[in-house]
Amino acid sequence: MKVLYITNMYPVPDYIYFGIHVREQIDAIQSQFPVENEVYFINGRLSKWNYFKSISEIRSLVNTKKFDVIHVHYGLSALFLMFYKPQVPVVVTLHSGELFQKKGYINHLLQKNITLSVIRNVEKVIVLNDDMIRMLAEHEEKLVKIPCGTDLDYFKETPVKTVNKKFTIGFPGNKARPEKNYKLFQEIVDRLRTYCEVEVIEFHNMKRDDVVANLNKIDLLLMTSTIEGSPQIVKEGLACNKAIISTAVGDVKDLLRNVVNCYVIDSFDPEEFVLPAKRIASLPPENRKSDGREHLVKIGLDAQNVSKTVYKLYEQLV
Repeated sequence: MKVLYITNMYPVPDYIYFGIHVREQIDAIQSQFPVENEVYFINGRLSKWNYFKSISEIRSLVNTKKFDVIHVHYGLSALFLMFYKPQVPVVVTLHSGELFQKKGYINHLLQKNITLSVIRNVEKVIVLNDDMIRMLAEHEEKLVKIPCGTDLDYFKETPVKTVNKKFTIGFPGNKARPEKNYKLFQEIVDRLRTYCEVEVIEFHNMKRDDVVANLNKIDLLLMTSTIEGSPQIVKEGLACNKAIISTAVGDVKDLLRNVVNCYVIDSFDPEEFVLPAKRIASLPPENRKSDGREHLVKIGLDAQNVSKTVYKLYEQLV
C-alpha cells in the first residue's frame, strides 16, 4: 500500500519536538505493515505562503504518483481539498488546534472554517476526543476516535538515584504558549513552595532521549492547559508510571481515569491543585508514581495497537 502523508506538523531543526507524534505514528505504521510512504511537509511556521504553494504541488504529486490513500494531519494541511478532490480516498486527522481557539480570533475563525469545509471532501475524519465528536456531530458517519499512541518500548520507568531529592514537577510544554497556561502552573508551584522544596523541569523542544530521562526525574507532571487534544506528554508520563495532575482538557479524563496518584481538576483555581499535589509530595519518593503504563495498555493507546487501528482504516478505504 502506498500512502501519501500531508502535514504541517513535523520535526524541524529549530523545533525538534514539533509534530514528533505525527512522525512517530507514520514510522510505527511503516514498521509493522507493508506500507510505502511519502511525506509532504507544509512548513507553515516558515511561511504561510507554503499553504498556498501546497495546493498545486499536492495536485501535481498525486497526479504523478499512484497513491492508494492520502492521510492528512491537521485540518489546515488539507487546504488543497477546497480546490481539488483527488480520485484517492482521503483521511484527515484533526489535532484540536484547528477547531478550538489557541491564538487570535481571526486566526481561529479562518482555521475552523477551512477545516469544516475540507472535511466534507474526505472519506474519514480521525478525532482525538469526545469534545471533537460533539463539535462535528453532523459528520458522525465519517468520525473515528483514534488518539495517537505511545511507544512503550521507548517510554518506560527507569529508577533514578538522587541524594536529598527535591519535589520535582514537570511543566508539559512551552510556557510561552498561552494555551499551556503557565501562569496557573506558577501559582500552584508558588503555593507548594511554602510546603516543600520544589524544582521545575520544562518539557519543551527536548530530544526524545531527554524527554524520557527527564520524565524519570520528576515526581509529578502538572498540566495546566486550557486546550489540548490528546496530550502526548501525558501518555508518555503514564508509560513511565508518573504521577499526574491535569486540568480537564482533551481526553485527559479518559487517560487518567482510576489511575493511582493521578488527578483531573475541573477548575482553574490553583488551590484545587495544591491538595492533591501535597498528597503526592507527602509520599516517600519511591511511592510517588502511578500504574499508568498498565492503564495505557488496557485502553489500547500503545503505539503498536494504534498503528494497527489506523492501518485497518486504510484497508477499509482501499
